[in-house]
Amino acid sequence: MSSKIRGKPKSKHEQYLQERFEELCAYKEANGHCRVPSTYKENKKLANWVVNMRRYHKEHDKKQDPVWKERFAQLEAIGFEWEVMSTWQERLNDLREYKEANGHCRVP
Repeated sequence: MSSKIRGKPKSKHEQYLQERFEELCAYKEANGHCRVPSTYKENKKLANWVVNMRRYHKEHDKKQDPVWKERFAQLEAIGFEWEVMSTWQERLNDLREYKEANGHCRVP
């Protein structure tokens, strides 16, 4: 997994994107996924950037803008998920597993 966006950043904005991308790679290395919570206090810039990337993906996906298309592909290459809302069924399964392990459904 490369923590570098292809090519050298040419502007402050591209440098900012590169820094967030590297932070996301580090987050994934530490946590095993790219689902940075929007309330991630340890790195609020990263949390906001991840929220923005998902929003931009929704806005730009249909336009097929080559610049955004490449950025999206780089995020997908490291396992970035565009939709992170879990389904009701997934949460129910998690609760069943918790109850099996703990004997109750009072999740802290």
